[in-house]
Amino acid sequence: MSADLAEDAGNGVIAAHGVLAKLTWALRSEPGDVRPHNEDYTGAFAPTTPDDSWDRGPLVIVADGLGGHAAGEVASRVAVDAAIADWTRGSAQAARQALRNAVRTANVAVYDAALERGRQGMGTTMTALTLAGHAALIANVGDSRTYRVRGESCEQLTADHSKVAEMLRMRLITPEQAANHPARSMLTRSLGADPAVQVDIVETDVARDDVFVLCSDGLWDAVSRGEIATMVSAMVGERSIVSVDAAAALVDLALKRDAPDNVTAAVVHVTSDRPIPAAAGRRSLFRRR
Repeated sequence: MSADLAEDAGNGVIAAHGVLAKLTWALRSEPGDVRPHNEDYTGAFAPTTPDDSWDRGPLVIVADGLGGHAAGEVASRVAVDAAIADWTRGSAQAARQALRNAVRTANVAVYDAALERGRQGMGTTMTALTLAGHAALIANVGDSRTYRVRGESCEQLTADHSKVAEMLRMRLITPEQAANHPARSMLTRSLGADPAVQVDIVETDVARDDVFVLCSDGLWDAVSRGEIATMVSAMVGERSIVSVDAAAALVDLALKRDAPDNVTAAVVHVTSDRPIPAAAGRRSLFRRR
């Protein structure tokens, strides 16, 4: 991963990608022109060794820090690093529980870091994706999102933990009202606020040429779900590395539209119909205790 960590840019510009036998992945994060520093952070764990030797599947994460300059950027970076470190330690746990534990470990890491002077009140969102055989597992806390593009459709797999999202689910406001509601940035759940956190886990099937898009609100606020579907589906089968092109195109479009926040996208393109990881790796993923 390459990252420009300029002093006034927070987590700076992040750009990284990988090409594996059964998938490709790419990360792109930009501060944008509205905010002087980047409080988003993104990371990935995806070994280049054949996946029949993996203890567990790849892990891709997007986090959007809260708490202002310095604190927010620290929270998102601490959370992603802690989650990946926990994931790579390996254990006999099933993928679902291992993913939940990785996010809980990230929560404790941010909570502890927030006890330091100048970092009180900091926190972060997190959305994280792993693949386990023929399934995708997504963990979510906050309002960063994970979408799946399949064919020409795009489905939002995560539910936002925000005041506006709650009002939408209760049908107290319309989607049009939600777009400009004064409480649209108020979260009901985030990492680092308390020693324990409730983590949503979503499971869905995986097919060849599925494209998963993880993003911060700087992207989904500027680029609609329909536009994500149109842009990404047009690339499948026509681009050599869909994940790289899609991450760049989505972030660039959000920036072109003067996104009011940092913009981050992590994209995973499944290029095989075989299980990820392979059978040998899955045995440790789903071992009974």
